[in-house]
Amino acid sequence: MKYSLAGLFSLLMILFCASQASGDLRTISPGGTVFLGEEGLDISATGVMNGGQIGWWAPGSSRSSDPTELMTVSSPDSFYVSPSAFSGKEGLWYSWPEGSPVFQVKRPQVSVRVYDETADFDATGKWIPRGDAVSFRISSNVYEANSRGGPDGQVDIVLTSPEGAKYSSVSGPSGSFSLSGIPLTSSLTSTGPVWNTGGVTVGTWTVQAELSMNRIKDNMPDTGAGISSPVEVLIQNINPLIKAPVAIEIGTPEPDITPMVTQTTPPAYSAPVTKPITPVQTVETQVQIPAPTFTHVPTPTYTTVQTIEPTPEKTPESTPVPEPTKAPLGILSIIGAGFVLMVLIKP
Repeated sequence: MKYSLAGLFSLLMILFCASQASGDLRTISPGGTVFLGEEGLDISATGVMNGGQIGWWAPGSSRSSDPTELMTVSSPDSFYVSPSAFSGKEGLWYSWPEGSPVFQVKRPQVSVRVYDETADFDATGKWIPRGDAVSFRISSNVYEANSRGGPDGQVDIVLTSPEGAKYSSVSGPSGSFSLSGIPLTSSLTSTGPVWNTGGVTVGTWTVQAELSMNRIKDNMPDTGAGISSPVEVLIQNINPLIKAPVAIEIGTPEPDITPMVTQTTPPAYSAPVTKPITPVQTVETQVQIPAPTFTHVPTPTYTTVQTIEPTPEKTPESTPVPEPTKAPLGILSIIGAGFVLMVLIKP
């Protein structure tokens, strides 16, 4: 029982210390930087009391004169840097009338890029070979809040798949990596190779960074301020510049696919589309060319049907026709012989 109580006490102490440490990003020291949209800040350490006033002087104004803007602080232990009240009034604010620095207001900035660590190139808006290790690089001025201390992170990365699913963590060479509460170490923070794209869904992925520290993204959702502009990367096995011509060769026989090729490929690929069509037309003309073969069919029939060839055979038979000319000679001889006989017989 003693061990159980001791373990419970240790757990409570750890949770208490963690809660205290996590609140450090809310504690503002005199002259510290705060960002538009932050809420729940504790500015008690600056000396401002409940109901006290803070003032701001426009650039070029003399601090010996009255402040350009005056604001009454109602809750110094839960202060809200309202964008509507502080936008356009960035810079140092002082206690009034004491004139001690309270905090410096800045407009948050954030952007994100995607880097292919395997191939060593900036893949933002480009193609990543499926299986490469990927890192996220975040540019932001909110890293200045690290001077407050505390382990909390300031940025969340929103990773959206081609199907629209949002991921809260990714898996990389070092195991699982949470995309929430990423600490910013400098104006340009890299997560390192935290995402192994092998086995992920092929298609276009969207990446966006959000400043989650003290709810900046909720109170100031301006693009580039509390939330970065979204960027895209195409993840697939084959370089799209190589895959496009192959798709054209496969799709050209089908006329319905031709419009799809013109939409997904640059004008440079218009030439391959017309080349496959040309052989199809030549094949059709070659099929029509055999039609004149009917002219050849009558030619052999006339040569074989000519039955006039027997006429030469009759011409030899007609050659004896002159023989009747011999007939008169024979008759004359017979008549002559008869005449001789008549002469001889006559008394």
